[in-house]
Amino acid sequence: MRFNFESQKQSYSESDIQKVYQNYLVELISDFQNLYAERKRIKVELERRQREEDELKGYKWPEPNQKKKQFRNQALTYDQKLQQIEEERNKEQKIQDCFAKEAIRFELERRLSIQESHLKEEKSQASRKKMFQEVRKKAAIENKKVSQKLKNYQNNMSDQVEEGLRKSKSFYEKLEARDILIQKQRAKQVSEIANRNRKLEEKINNVKDDFENRMVEELYKRQSEMDQSFDFRQMTAEQMEKNKIEKQQLFEQKLNMINSKIKQYHEEKEFELFNRVGQKMEKAEKQQEEHDKQLQNLQFNKRKQLEQRFSRHKKRYQESEEQQQEKMTEWMQKISSIQERVDKFKQKKNEEQKNLKEQRSQSFKEHLENMQCNRKSQEKDQTKYVEKHQFVQTKLKRNKEEQEQLRTYLTISRQKFEKNNLLQFGELSNLKYSSSVYLLNKLKDIEDEDKFADISMKFNNIKRMTDKTKIE
Repeated sequence: MRFNFESQKQSYSESDIQKVYQNYLVELISDFQNLYAERKRIKVELERRQREEDELKGYKWPEPNQKKKQFRNQALTYDQKLQQIEEERNKEQKIQDCFAKEAIRFELERRLSIQESHLKEEKSQASRKKMFQEVRKKAAIENKKVSQKLKNYQNNMSDQVEEGLRKSKSFYEKLEARDILIQKQRAKQVSEIANRNRKLEEKINNVKDDFENRMVEELYKRQSEMDQSFDFRQMTAEQMEKNKIEKQQLFEQKLNMINSKIKQYHEEKEFELFNRVGQKMEKAEKQQEEHDKQLQNLQFNKRKQLEQRFSRHKKRYQESEEQQQEKMTEWMQKISSIQERVDKFKQKKNEEQKNLKEQRSQSFKEHLENMQCNRKSQEKDQTKYVEKHQFVQTKLKRNKEEQEQLRTYLTISRQKFEKNNLLQFGELSNLKYSSSVYLLNKLKDIEDEDKFADISMKFNNIKRMTDKTKIE
């Protein structure tokens, strides 16, 4: 510890060294506790595995005797501590040997399983070759049959396709002829309708022309008659004008009648077209009127409800104001009573404070007397503490020497154990590349004779089987 402080160029004292030493002891104890717990766990696991293996073989384990452990009250000596360290190292070495055994067994079992799988694969490959040859022969025969069927099917399909093409051509020709006939019939119908419309228009125009011609002829006849007759010659110009006006009015009335009939025909059609729209508009107007009436009724009802609510709230507000006034009077009375109580409480408090001051002064005097007695007892305790401290320091020196010796022994044993672990780890990591003979020889040194004999017999039997298959 001093060397560490000096190498780090730090100032230190004996108290610092003692603190570091105490921390080191705490760490060492925790390491020993962890080692003990781990060793116990591994022991339980190994016992469980051994028990399962023995139960599978048919053996039965005796029930464990549950006895209470007796804790030692005496401290261990230097020799006993050395024995404990050696025992723990031996137990750790046994645990490492167990892991090595399991790794070697696992590697041998893996190789055995690989050899067995190779044998199975060789057998399966031979059977597969036979199956493939038989399947190829059957496939060749079936391919020939299928090729013949395909040829026959293709010939039949070609004949059917040709017949279908012929039928489709005749069908398309019939459809085209039918379309042409339909177009011609439509053209004829359109031309007939146009001719009918033209004839009707010509008839209407002829009727108008005949009517006008007749009227003109009648006028000419009458005018000729008027000219011929002496009576008409003597008529005044006013009467002639009146007659002309009457005739013109008659002619205009007849024209108006014809135009009115045409207008009626157009109006009837327009009425038929817009009748439905008008009905829908009337329905919509009626619905709108009904909706307006309902809205008015709702507004009227809401006003009534609001007025009723307002009247209720008014009454409640008046009642609440009256209640608040009553409560205020009650609270004023309570406040006056509380003030009287507070005054009484203040008087009592002042009296109690006076009494407390007197009690404190007396207790302080008693405390001083007790302090003097305690000082005398502390002086006696200090002398005893100094004697104990000297005794403890002598013990600490002895313990330090023993601990330094134990440390050196621990470092040496730990280095040896780590070297052995590294060697075992290197061997275990290279198990795949090592020969099976080397692994069996390695197991001889670690494993029991009975178990080793079983493993060697299994491996030798499978090795012989593989040699036989290679020769075949």
